[in-house]
Amino acid sequence: MATRQLASINAARIAAPRATGRALVIIPFALAALTGCVTDPDHHHDHHVDRHAPLPPVGVTSVTADEEVYLSWLPNQESDLDGYRVYVSDDPYGPYELCGFTDETTYAHRHLRNGSTYYYGVSAIDVHGNESDLNDEIIYDTPRPEGFGLILHEADGPNPSRSAYDFSRQTRTHWDDPDADFFYDWANGLPFLAVPDYATDIQDAGYAGFDDVTWAPDDGWSPSGFVEAIPGHVYIIWTRDNHYAKVRVIDVDSTGIEVDWAYQVDRGNQELRKAGVGVDRPRPSAS
Repeated sequence: MATRQLASINAARIAAPRATGRALVIIPFALAALTGCVTDPDHHHDHHVDRHAPLPPVGVTSVTADEEVYLSWLPNQESDLDGYRVYVSDDPYGPYELCGFTDETTYAHRHLRNGSTYYYGVSAIDVHGNESDLNDEIIYDTPRPEGFGLILHEADGPNPSRSAYDFSRQTRTHWDDPDADFFYDWANGLPFLAVPDYATDIQDAGYAGFDDVTWAPDDGWSPSGFVEAIPGHVYIIWTRDNHYAKVRVIDVDSTGIEVDWAYQVDRGNQELRKAGVGVDRPRPSAS
């Protein structure tokens, strides 16, 4: 990746006047000498150079994905805007390195390491090469693995070895496996999601899109460790080894339950989708 460059100012380029004949060069200066004044040969030429950088982008947000982070921001309004540069760092105070350019207001940063936190800055650049500062707020994100269409069977049914899920191994397992993080069961005529021990917590976040649940809360956990499995609801899980996850129920029928899931491999990190926004960004150092 290219090194972060601060906003550049183009050097003025002044074109020499073209002479179509010897008299066109000599006569004006001779007349000027007789009148006692010197005429600026560029007086009738416009050599204005735009040195004004665009404003920094605003409204920058990020969406967490599996080995990816999606950034978006509000469009700049400058008429000579060329696009946006996206920078990344492993430290909020920099140095920030260029990771991409786009003329859109979205950018996908791919091939990332799940569980690692990335810090982002976005600048605007115009057609003259003038570049703004980075957006004022620190945007950070921690990609995490996710899965879709996971089928679990009833714990008391014919396939108990596929009734539970272990996020760390990303595999189905038996409901009483000590590494299981949650399992599916049916009791009193209702489907349930449950956690296997009191060291693991679960709660119902209600009807929501999968990406709408962005952050694991500090409280609100089910005291029993059981929650009714309702299609369209999202459930948050806090594992015994201090990892956070979310599960969205897609469908429930007599054969089992279908869910989507996301698991934060960064221990103790409550981020499940959208990055936190920090305080105003100190001016980052360049590298």
